[in-house]
Amino acid sequence: MDDPVTRLDVPGTHNFREVAPGVLAPGVLYRSDALHRLTREGRGRLEQLGIRQVIDLRSAFDRRIGGRDRLRGTGASRLSVPIDGAPRTFDPSTLTLQDVYETVLTRHQRDLGRVIRTVASADGAVVVHCTAGKDRTGLVVALILTALDIDRDIILADYSATAANLSGEWTERMLRKMRRFRVPVTDALVEVLAGSPVEALSSAFEWLDREHGGALAYLEKAGVDEAVRDALRTRLIPGAE
Repeated sequence: MDDPVTRLDVPGTHNFREVAPGVLAPGVLYRSDALHRLTREGRGRLEQLGIRQVIDLRSAFDRRIGGRDRLRGTGASRLSVPIDGAPRTFDPSTLTLQDVYETVLTRHQRDLGRVIRTVASADGAVVVHCTAGKDRTGLVVALILTALDIDRDIILADYSATAANLSGEWTERMLRKMRRFRVPVTDALVEVLAGSPVEALSSAFEWLDREHGGALAYLEKAGVDEAVRDALRTRLIPGAE
């Protein structure tokens, strides 16, 4: 039986799960790692789940390395909103999740707004994904939940569930890629690749408070106004009208 806190069995993925199960309306919003390894059974599972919109946050570089989403036969449409999570110049041995999150929030405010508006207006279930389904996807999900006035502890718990899903096979595959590119594997790099500590997302919220007057003010500037928030509530909050 699927564990509602961690993951759904979608063959070809490691981190496919509902967002905030038990809080949001069931079967409407999902998050995942990349879908380029979906098997035939995995594609059938997407169809069973009623996924009609896939939002791919991977950069062009990510897609060249990983490949295109395998969606044939699922009935889902794919929207690409490329988001680059790395600063333009960085040292992989010292890069932190805080660096990644501040880069995404600074460079891609309009893109994040577009993704959230797409979720609000979609017809059918939506899955948002990047490569791991934790950083770019994690920020999108955290901002959506914030727009819905969901308790911060729930937002952090939803974010932190990723690390357990990525441990093992997924992480080892990514580390092999790093070694092929002669990137030194450090504890910091492993955290950037596969970690989801609540402190990282908490720091991102603190940055939004300092730089933008809070997450809601940031969302307003990104085009997520009260009308969009109302549409999100209608789609995602049980019993909302």
